[in-house]
Amino acid sequence: MRKRLIPILLVCLISIAPFASSESSSDFTVDNQEPEMTTGDYFLYDLDMTGMWDSMEDEDIEEVQENSNSGMRMEYGGDSCLQTGWEDCSVGLMSWEVNLTMIFSAGSGIDNDRAVMLMKFESTIVNSGMKSHDTSVNSMDMWFTIDGEPYHSESVTTEVTISTTESVEPEQLKVGDTWTTQEDVETTINEKSRMNGDAWEHEDEVTESVEITTNYNAEGVSNVYIGDTSYQTMKIKNEEMGSDEMGYVYTAESGMPIKMEYYQEGSLQMIATLTEYSWTTEPSQTGETDLADDLGLPGFTMVSLMASSVFAVYFVARKE
Repeated sequence: MRKRLIPILLVCLISIAPFASSESSSDFTVDNQEPEMTTGDYFLYDLDMTGMWDSMEDEDIEEVQENSNSGMRMEYGGDSCLQTGWEDCSVGLMSWEVNLTMIFSAGSGIDNDRAVMLMKFESTIVNSGMKSHDTSVNSMDMWFTIDGEPYHSESVTTEVTISTTESVEPEQLKVGDTWTTQEDVETTINEKSRMNGDAWEHEDEVTESVEITTNYNAEGVSNVYIGDTSYQTMKIKNEEMGSDEMGYVYTAESGMPIKMEYYQEGSLQMIATLTEYSWTTEPSQTGETDLADDLGLPGFTMVSLMASSVFAVYFVARKE
C-alpha cells in the first residue's frame, strides 16, 4: 500500500470547526523554502476524521464512533544521515493514535455487535535534497468477545518508502502560480498479525514501484478562521494525476500549512488544523506557543507529506 498520497488533512480547534473565507490579493506571496529548525521543535495538528469514519460504514459496519484522537504531532528530529548514508539531511518524526468503537450490523457473530479498535501510527522521514526515506509503523489492535470468550487481534504493518523528486517546486508562490512535481516512489511492505498472543504470522514481503505526477495551483488568498482568530493564507490545490484524490493546503506567508483538507471522489475525508507549536528560532518569540498568539510559523514542507500518511491508515482499517 502506498503512503505518498496528496498532501492534506484535518481538524476542529477547541471543538469549533475552522472555516475559510476568500479574498483576492495579487501582493500576497508564500515562502516555499525550508526553515531553520532545532531538534525538538514540534507542530501539533488536531484531526477531524468524521468523513473517513462515515465512509467506512457499509453493509457490515453500521457505525464508527471515535472515542479519542491524539492529534498528529510532527517533530524535527535533527540532521542525522545515519539511517540513509546521504548528506545534508533533515529528519521529521510523526506520531498519531486513535481509539474507535466499531458497531457491526446485527448478526455479526460478535457479542453486542461491537469491538474496540486502537490504531497507532509512527513515521520517521529523512529528507536530503530531492530524495526522501520514510519508515512508518502502523499497529492495529482490536478487542471483542464471541459467546463470552474474549479475543484480542493484533496487526503491524511496516513500510519503507524511498522517493526521488524529478522536478523542483518554486521558492516563492503568488496567486495564479501552477506547477507540477514528478516522483519515483518505491515502497517495501511487511505485515504480521496474531490472535490472543499466539505466534506472529508473517505475510510475504511486497515491493511496489510507482511514478506519481501531482499538479498544484495557487488558487487564491483565504482568511482561515479558527475560533475567533483569523489567519491570512494562500489556498493551494493539489491533485494527483489518474487519481480520485485531491486536496487543499492553506499556507501562511512563511510557508507553514495552517489547515489541510483531503478529498476522495469529491467527498471531504479529513481536515487538519495547526493548534500548537514550538519553534526555537522563531524571530518573534521563543518557546511553546498556541494559535491565540501572533502567528510566526516556519515553512516546513514535511508537514503536508507526513499528514498524508495518516490517510493511508484508513485503507489498512478497511482491509482489516
